[in-house]
Amino acid sequence: MELYEHVKQFSIKYCDVDFKDEIKTSTVLALMQEVACSSADELGFGYSYIKPKGYAFMVSNICVEFLQPIVLGQTVLAKTWPTPPTHVVFGREYQFVSEQNEVLINASSRWCLIDMNSGKLAQSKLIDNQNYATYNTSKVLENVNWKIPTINTEESELKFTFTVANSEYDHNMHVNNTRYADYCFNCFSVTELAEKRLKSFSISYGRQCKENDTLRFYRKETEKGNYLIGGFNEQNEVVVQARIAFEN
Repeated sequence: MELYEHVKQFSIKYCDVDFKDEIKTSTVLALMQEVACSSADELGFGYSYIKPKGYAFMVSNICVEFLQPIVLGQTVLAKTWPTPPTHVVFGREYQFVSEQNEVLINASSRWCLIDMNSGKLAQSKLIDNQNYATYNTSKVLENVNWKIPTINTEESELKFTFTVANSEYDHNMHVNNTRYADYCFNCFSVTELAEKRLKSFSISYGRQCKENDTLRFYRKETEKGNYLIGGFNEQNEVVVQARIAFEN
C-alpha cells in the first residue's frame, strides 16, 4: 500500500522573501502550517472537525533543516504526513522539494490538542475517526533533540523589547506560531545575516502570548555560528526558545 503524503504547490512571492531574495523562515513555517492544515482537512480531523468540539491544534516544537536556498519566483512542492500520535503529542513530517525533485528543506514538528474551554491538553484518543495503524511512520529527521536550553539572560545580550499588537493574532486568539520566527531573526542585523547561510532552525513554544504583552528577546552565541534565542514576558516566563545554526 502506498504511504500517505499530502502535497501542495507554492510559488514564492515578493512578500515571502528577505533582502537576499531568499525565503524567510517565517514563510517556511507559514507554508508548513498551510500544508498541515490542508492535510488534516483531507484526513478528516481539520479545523471544521475539531472547532465544534471545542478543540484546537497548537504547535509546540518545530525543527527545520535547510539544504538549499529557496528563492523568489521559485516553485516548490511542500509534502507532509502525520505520524502516529502518543498520549498527547501529534507528530508531523515535512519536505520541500524543487520541480526537479531536489530536497530543499526537511522539517519535523510536534503538535498538541488543546481544550479551548479549559486551556488544558487533550488526549489524542479524542480524535476518534483515525486508524493510526495505517499512518506513515517515516521520519525526515532522525533523533531530533527537541529540548532547547533555556537562555541565561545575565550571560546573554538583550536585542529588543516590544509589545504584542493585534496584527500578530490568529483565529486561536493568540500570537501565531509563524510570527515568532521573525522575532528570533530580528535578533540579527542585516549585515550579520548577509554574511551567513542558514543551516538549521529549531523553535520551542512555551507560553501563549496575547495583545499588550511586552516581550524581551535575548541572544547568545554558544559556538561560532550557533545561537540560542530566548523570549520572555513581563513575568520573566519563557514564551519561546530557539536554536539557530549558520554557515558563513
